[in-house]
Amino acid sequence: MIPAMVWIFSTVVPTGENVHQFQAAAMIINFLLSGVAATRHVKAEAVDFDVWRWLAPAALTGVVLGVAASRLPIFTGENARYLRYTFGAFQLYVVAYNIRRLRHHSAVRAQPENEMLPAGRGTKAGVGLVMGFAAGLLGIGGGALAVPAMQILLHMRLRKAIATSTLTIFSVAWLGAIVKNATLGQDGTVVRSLFLAAILAPSAMAGAYLGGHLTHKLPGRVVRVAFILLMSVAAWKMFAP
Repeated sequence: MIPAMVWIFSTVVPTGENVHQFQAAAMIINFLLSGVAATRHVKAEAVDFDVWRWLAPAALTGVVLGVAASRLPIFTGENARYLRYTFGAFQLYVVAYNIRRLRHHSAVRAQPENEMLPAGRGTKAGVGLVMGFAAGLLGIGGGALAVPAMQILLHMRLRKAIATSTLTIFSVAWLGAIVKNATLGQDGTVVRSLFLAAILAPSAMAGAYLGGHLTHKLPGRVVRVAFILLMSVAAWKMFAP
C-alpha cells in the first residue's frame, strides 16, 4: 500500500514529509482491513488464541516505540528517504525469505506438526514486540515480518500464522494510527492522511475480505508466489528515485 501511494500520490502530495502521511493513512486502513480479514480467519478457526494473547500486548508496546523511532532526525525532513530505503530493504528480506521457503516447501510441509516443540511465552511476546515496532516504524501492518517469525520461532503453519498475525494487527493498529497521526503536526497533513485513508479504505476492505477467503482456498505455493512478486515490485518502487 505504501509503495503504491508513493508511486501514485507523490506528484499531488507535498514532498518531504509525504512518506509519513502515507504511513499514517496506511495505519488507519490497516486497522479497518485487518478487522475484515480477521473475521474470516476466526470463522475458519485458524487463529491460535494462545499465541495471540501474548503477541497483542507486546505489539502494543512495540508500535508506540516504532512510531517514536520514525520521528527521529534520520527519518524526517529530507532524510525521510532513508525510511523509504529501510522499508525497501525489509521487503527484499521478505522476498528472500519466501523464495527460500518456496524452494523447501515440500520438506516443510512434510514435517509433522506434533514433532515441533511449543515456543515459550517470552518468545511469543518477543515476536509481538518486534512486529509492533516494525509496524510503527514502517507504517506496515507487521504481518510480513510476523508471519515468517511465527513460522521460524513459534513453529506455526503458514495459514495459522497469517490468521493469528491478522488478528494481532487488528488488536494494535488502532493505537498506531492514533499515535502516528498525532505526530504529523497541525499544518494540514493530518487532514491529507485522513483523506487518503477515506478514498482507499473501501476497496482495501473489499480486498481484505477476498484475501482472507483465498488464504484458506488457494494452494500455499500460489499464495507465496503472488506474495513474492508483489514484494519484489514494491521494493523496486521504494528504491526508485
